[in-house]
Amino acid sequence: MDAGIPAVQTASSGQRLCWVKSLILGIGFPAAIWMVSRLISFSIPATVHGSDEQRYLLRILRVVIVEWGFVVALWFVLRTRGTSFKDLGVWRLGTWRAWAVALLFAALSIGSNLRFLPRAHVPISYAFLPSGFHLFAALLTGITAGFCEEVLFRAFLMTEFAKAGYGKVMQVVAPGLAFGLAHGGYLNQGFVPWLGIALPTAFLGMMWGVAYLLGRRSLVPGMVAHFLNDATALPWVLFFMVTGHLVQ
Repeated sequence: MDAGIPAVQTASSGQRLCWVKSLILGIGFPAAIWMVSRLISFSIPATVHGSDEQRYLLRILRVVIVEWGFVVALWFVLRTRGTSFKDLGVWRLGTWRAWAVALLFAALSIGSNLRFLPRAHVPISYAFLPSGFHLFAALLTGITAGFCEEVLFRAFLMTEFAKAGYGKVMQVVAPGLAFGLAHGGYLNQGFVPWLGIALPTAFLGMMWGVAYLLGRRSLVPGMVAHFLNDATALPWVLFFMVTGHLVQ
């Protein structure tokens, strides 16, 4: 009887640690973005007094800094374990089912975001054929979110829950909730608008988590879907939110 106690305690400890990691990502993301935002605001006056393009670029720059910072930190953690991103399925192409699910929900999300463009008198075609500054912003946003968030919330966090003994449902749901919580930066829009963003975001993260499992823990379908979602209509929506140009 006594011989089994350490194993039970270890498993229980590992499960608790998974929830701690979820909170670190879910709460640490917006907290780190807030701190970087304060630093940038104090250092660069254009954050407040610059042009629309300057303010928007500085807004997404803080997210880029934080997300790549988290990925670099994870890379060091994996090195200490003797593993790598490859072991998490980051470079695996997946299955047709994984691609179907990932792209389907990306398309639904993009379609939902597109409805905001006519309200700001922007042709819908601009979401798919941006140019100049908006092309740069779209690529920066899409590449960062598509790679960093999928690595952190899908590949890493879902794998941690799997190693702790959780079933596939919890592997999908818990990281998905953390993914929604990580978008706490939208709280500056008010609690209800934030909730309207966080809940669909959490659900979208869960669906990409399902794609990750359907692809036998391959991340490429989710990364591509995430890139398409964050590089099309979403940059325009964020631009309207930052500059206040979204017609109510």
